Amino acid sequence: MMGNRWVRLTWSALGILALCVLIAGALVYRSLWTRYEGALAQLEARSERLEGIVNAGAQIEMLLEKARSNVSPWLHPAGENAPNDVQQKLRELVVGSGSTLVSSQVALEPGADGHMARVRLTATVTGDWPKLLRFMEALQTRLPPFWVQSATVLREGAANGPGPQSARLALQLEAPVAPQKGQP
Repeated sequence: MMGNRWVRLTWSALGILALCVLIAGALVYRSLWTRYEGALAQLEARSERLEGIVNAGAQIEMLLEKARSNVSPWLHPAGENAPNDVQQKLRELVVGSGSTLVSSQVALEPGADGHMARVRLTATVTGDWPKLLRFMEALQTRLPPFWVQSATVLREGAANGPGPQSARLALQLEAPVAPQKGQP
């Protein structure tokens, strides 16, 4: 009988040990399952957001193109020759008004800190008052614009006389330049 008692105790101890191992396995399984469900919930939420963005891609492209078409008339084209092109457009405005461009200087100011690149121009224009007035009107109504930063008008010649009055106009202008491809 003694042998039976020890055998029963051994079997009972093994049963309790097996039960503890099963309980520990169940706890580990539950812990892993909870982590899996949490990660799965995050992935599902992210994938739904990404799917929404992908599904809205056509609409986003349409709105982006609409924004580009609304903004592009207000920007001078970018590129290596942007300063020269802007200077040439100013020259055409001056000549178109009948005035004379005495001097002009340009400098490209690159965009930084969320600001767009722009071309800074300094120009001196001479001509009769009506021609200078026509030039300033053209400067205000032209697209893409030239933003006047400062303008100084100096009368030239005699104050009275038989001919038209002439003046010298010193301008400091800015011309916004479109971002180049690949830049934000």
